[in-house]
Amino acid sequence: MMKFLSMLIFMMLSMPLFAQSIPAANKPFPIEVELEGEALGIRASSGQISNIATVTLNNSGDQTVLCEATFVNGPERPYVNRARLNPGEETVVTQAFSREIVRVRVSVACSAQ
Repeated sequence: MMKFLSMLIFMMLSMPLFAQSIPAANKPFPIEVELEGEALGIRASSGQISNIATVTLNNSGDQTVLCEATFVNGPERPYVNRARLNPGEETVVTQAFSREIVRVRVSVACSAQ
């Protein structure tokens, strides 16, 4: 019984140290979005899920728009995602990263089709 209690106490005391050694994939990180296309009725909002950066694009304009979102996270190569939005349509573009994320910059450029 004493051995069990000793083991239990050891485990409880070592849990904070163990938690610090887990990769920081679930830490929140800032996402900066630069949007070119507001005159076309495009709105953008950002979010994250684990190590995945998301940008929600909403076309409140009256014409079809082609958007190109470039995700940049420090040393990784930039990732480009494209989306075509019809009037009144909303879509989410995402990018998963393999390294620890400190900050993500997303440049969204939209043009009328």
